[in-house]
Amino acid sequence: MPKERIRVLLVEDNPGDARLIKEILAGPAYFGAAYQISHAATLNEAIEACSDKRFDILLLDLNLPDSSGLETLESLNGLFPRLPIIVLTGLNDTELTMQSVQHGAQDYITKEECTSQLLTRVIYYAMERKRIEARLKYLATHDFLTGLPNRALFYDRLNLATKRTIRRNTGGLNWKAAVMVMDLDNFKQINDTLGHESGDKVLRELAPRLRGCLRQSDTVARMGGDEFAFVLEGILDQSDALFVGEKILRSLHEPPIPEAGLVPLHGSLGISLFPSDAEEIEALIKCADQAMYTAKRQRLSISFYRNDHQS
Repeated sequence: MPKERIRVLLVEDNPGDARLIKEILAGPAYFGAAYQISHAATLNEAIEACSDKRFDILLLDLNLPDSSGLETLESLNGLFPRLPIIVLTGLNDTELTMQSVQHGAQDYITKEECTSQLLTRVIYYAMERKRIEARLKYLATHDFLTGLPNRALFYDRLNLATKRTIRRNTGGLNWKAAVMVMDLDNFKQINDTLGHESGDKVLRELAPRLRGCLRQSDTVARMGGDEFAFVLEGILDQSDALFVGEKILRSLHEPPIPEAGLVPLHGSLGISLFPSDAEEIEALIKCADQAMYTAKRQRLSISFYRNDHQS
């Protein structure tokens, strides 16, 4: 049975130390793994390597010709947050150990104590901790039923979208971002007639359909129950948002969802635009929410926020 191959990027400017680490990892294979090692001698080389290739672990000397100390760690962790990092150092510094972990390293090992068994064990545990950390982060930011972003991640994505829109408009352009809130009009009927298990299956079936209506830069989130919210970036006017909104509503029943039985699924969708309708996140969502209730009340399917709407 072939051994697992772990792709390692060694970031070390000292040729002797780099050769030693390579020899250590070429020794006896612990934890059933073999190592494929790439080498970078500067921070810029490391950034370029991580941008071009996929690595499983990064072994990092903090002091490089073009960067030193925790700034080196912060740079790589900020650019590649999913990549586990082990700090390699010639110093036995307890304070630096704690600071390295606080700034994103998974572990810390001195070159003096580095042996094949110790280094491979540290690599194994660092990768496992990073995997668990990523899983916990995913569970904290995604809806367990549909796998869509949850309310917390939606707020984060909307905040970033508004900031990016402001930056894009510094050249006198008039880009907008849109918030859309959608409620499923007859979802209660499905739950009441077919049961909650069928209702859950409908929501799971809807998730990929809703994602398929959006670009990569946009977001759909489940806000709870049968309510969904969307963030659209890089739009110019209402017609852009209307096009996407109509596409979303069609996806609810074209083709029919088998789990919904004979109940054709329909929704009401409200839209607000940033920054013309509101500039604050909470206000922007409230505007879209009001527009959604107007659509539901007037049986319009889609309604844009107007500042004469009543709560």
